[in-house]
Amino acid sequence: MSFRSEVKVEIESLENKDLIIRFNSEVIDDLRIKRHGIPAEKMGGEARQLLAASLATCLCSAFLSILDYAGVKYRRLHGDVTVHTGEDGTGHLRVDEIKIDLKVEIPKDKDVAEGFRRAERIIRRGCLMSRSLERGIKVSYEIKGIEVSS
Repeated sequence: MSFRSEVKVEIESLENKDLIIRFNSEVIDDLRIKRHGIPAEKMGGEARQLLAASLATCLCSAFLSILDYAGVKYRRLHGDVTVHTGEDGTGHLRVDEIKIDLKVEIPKDKDVAEGFRRAERIIRRGCLMSRSLERGIKVSYEIKGIEVSS
């Protein structure tokens, strides 16, 4: 038996050119990306930030689940995610690398430390997003112009 699932988000431009992303989720609030009133030189990077957030959320959720399952006590998790961008062979911008730096506060205890190391070995296999990005993601799209009367 193979597992298949899908999620959908909606994105819409508003009259002031801001974008709204609707997740239709009880877990994630809708997100507004400001474009109105932002100087052009300050715009950019939003998609990379969202990619970084998506990857970090997936990895951290998976890791915290592993820690919980293994009964490893932790106090706090903090992460920094850096997206490095460069050019491909044709001069187009692309994401070259995403670096995640996680720090997890755990009590000083030999058993906790040992459980943490086991959980760390398991998460090294990655999560849904990291495994998908490592293998490349097929992306297809269709764009239609819809004529409306003014």
